[in-house]
Amino acid sequence: MKTTDVAIVGGGPAGLMLAIELGCRGVDCVVLEEDVAAPDFPKANATSSRTMEHYRRRGFAQKIRALGLVPDHPQDVVYCTTLAGRELTRFSIPSRAEALNRSSFGDYGEESWPTPELPHRSQQMFIEPVLREQAQQYESVKLMLGWQASTVSQEEQRVTIQARHTVNGEQMELTARYVVGCDGPRSLVRKTCGIRYSGQSEEARDFFGGQMLSVFFSSQTLYQVLGKKRAWQYWAVNAVQRGLLIAIDGIDKFLFCIQLQPGQTPESVDFKPAMFAAMGAPFDFELIAVAPWQAGFTLVADSFSKGRAFIAGDAAHLFTPTGGMGYNTSVDDAVNLGWKLAAVVQGWASEKLLDSYEAERKPIGHRNTAFARSMADSIGSIKVPANVDEDGADAALVREKLGHALSQHVRNEFNIPGLQLGLRYEGSPIVAREPEAPTADQPNNYIPSARPGARAPHIWLDGKSIFDLFGRDYTLLCFTGKGRAAAQADGARWQEAAAAMGVPLEVLYCDSAEAHALYGADRVLVRPDHHIAWRGDAGADAAGLLAMACARKVHTGQQLNAA
Repeated sequence: MKTTDVAIVGGGPAGLMLAIELGCRGVDCVVLEEDVAAPDFPKANATSSRTMEHYRRRGFAQKIRALGLVPDHPQDVVYCTTLAGRELTRFSIPSRAEALNRSSFGDYGEESWPTPELPHRSQQMFIEPVLREQAQQYESVKLMLGWQASTVSQEEQRVTIQARHTVNGEQMELTARYVVGCDGPRSLVRKTCGIRYSGQSEEARDFFGGQMLSVFFSSQTLYQVLGKKRAWQYWAVNAVQRGLLIAIDGIDKFLFCIQLQPGQTPESVDFKPAMFAAMGAPFDFELIAVAPWQAGFTLVADSFSKGRAFIAGDAAHLFTPTGGMGYNTSVDDAVNLGWKLAAVVQGWASEKLLDSYEAERKPIGHRNTAFARSMADSIGSIKVPANVDEDGADAALVREKLGHALSQHVRNEFNIPGLQLGLRYEGSPIVAREPEAPTADQPNNYIPSARPGARAPHIWLDGKSIFDLFGRDYTLLCFTGKGRAAAQADGARWQEAAAAMGVPLEVLYCDSAEAHALYGADRVLVRPDHHIAWRGDAGADAAGLLAMACARKVHTGQQLNAA
């Protein structure tokens, strides 16, 4: 029998990021992952700005940025009649070299993305080995590859997991204070807890609505056949064969996605003619692998926990991949839950803190899956005239109109700073309330705000992002104004209160008037996940506010719901 504080079932991005958040705080955890090797088939090919910020928090964003397409390969999205044919519209996205040195922002626009980490394009199969490496550097993390959980049971003070090794059949029993199911859409943990998905499943569309087939292949000549400026995604939009081509490494690896027709099965379909039809020309390639998958899901679990069991990632929500938010929402789940589990295990927060996980993340699950569904509807239901790829004035006019519609769509799907950076936890029990109404939540427009519940806004301070100056756990952002001595005295008072409560708190003194205006208060309490817990004036009740943020008992009569 093995024992640990947190058992994590599933070692994909959610499970590994959860282990990293626990490991950096010295919390014992065991990750049970049935696959010994990391994935070798492409999926989840877009890393959001917010996920890159989380990787930056833990110090390995540069390692992730080094993965994927070759440094100078554009990460554009292009729509064509056929992939080798006429270009209808293009959305320009910086290469990873340009994103790293911030030399170009493409069609994003620099002012629209106030973040130190622009979105990045790289396959999950490249990212997972880095996440495994990062998790294994912590002594408190035990990564058990090749182990599959078979049963999960709960008692009042513990959970018990029975597991077996998928190669040698060895049996193991693991007990833990908590278990987290990061084990995908068929989650054992979710099913054991009796938690169901709600929402829409298998919605029918002309594209991205039904049985899909992904073809992973290599080709030395495909870029020449395409005959246009390179891109990350190429969409074939015609009345004969629609399809999506994704550049994997910018050299010779590609993924092609088609939707199967009614009556077709992954085993029976001949994908080669479909590929050539979408391309508009034959080309030489070497098949690596094929994999079926289902598009058309908009599902969120009815609950994110039961007793000592929690779910995260695909176990909690299931997306159609438009917008690329499935894997990214999973990472955000893990970050949110990770610091809270650590706080409870280490004793500086009430167990009620864990109730805020569902309160904060379930609304985000609904928000993000709804966006993905709207984008699938937008591209999947678009009607393509039969003459779109013909010669002549009529066809040219058809292409102009279609190109305009696709231009609007691509901006709605990929230029989404509001969706990635504007998430907030309004109404959370561990977030202070302010009387003014929040700004509208707009996927394509991000308005920086330090309103409680929001992601802390980014600003450069002496060449560093303010994020790089925050502490690992809570940070009191203390603006000095004209009285640094008074600010330091107030900061010391907060640190004394935190020390008396056992709450890890660092104080960041800042004399930037621009940052002060951006954050809108003299004092700002920043959570470990870089969301705002509270903001207000000097002299506030430090002990009471820290108690609120940790779900500990607040003294009677405390007024904590106003800035």
